[in-house]
Amino acid sequence: MSHQTTLPSLSLIENIEIRNDLSFLSCNYESNPDLIERAREFVQLQYSKLGYVGYDPEFDRQFDLNGYSRYFIAVNHSEEIVATSRVLTRGPFGLPIEYSLRNDTNEKTILENGNIAEMNSFAASSMAAGSKVLSYSTDFLLEQGFSSTYGLYDIERPAMGKLYNRIGAVHSELHPYKIYFPSYGKVDHGSMTPTIWGIQVSDVAKIIAKKSHK
Repeated sequence: MSHQTTLPSLSLIENIEIRNDLSFLSCNYESNPDLIERAREFVQLQYSKLGYVGYDPEFDRQFDLNGYSRYFIAVNHSEEIVATSRVLTRGPFGLPIEYSLRNDTNEKTILENGNIAEMNSFAASSMAAGSKVLSYSTDFLLEQGFSSTYGLYDIERPAMGKLYNRIGAVHSELHPYKIYFPSYGKVDHGSMTPTIWGIQVSDVAKIIAKKSHK
């Protein structure tokens, strides 16, 4: 479903850039809930096209409240979202990854304490725009100085993991196991099979090196 609402006031959005007929925007839920809800619908639509089921917007939304998320969004000249990425700071609800189960033990995934974050909600109908919003996301990681920023990739889609590698993510040595969310996956022979995810983590030195070579 396409939304043709007017773009929000620029005073409510940070890090504006216009490039190749695309507007790159950055905001949190408090500054622009309408835009973020549109971004949430876009993410759900893009993942449903790939066959994923079980997306729960209420579960997803709780991590945005009280300023704990930062979105990076690309919008085209028709005001349609073409790419999104989100960085979540751990808040009162923790991080989404902490609601998963380990595939090896079926125990709850437990992350370390500290100033950690999670990058997720990446979706793109234009990979050029997608690469740019990911670049903005890594800029934000460096600015915030997180000790670790985690991300997930579907092990059946290794290309996505390689994309994250190119922006400075590496396989987590602290969390080398695979994980799954019991209610999120794909339908196989009439029943839902949870997707198995690998865990990646930001490598700050690698991120800086890649940015310095651009």
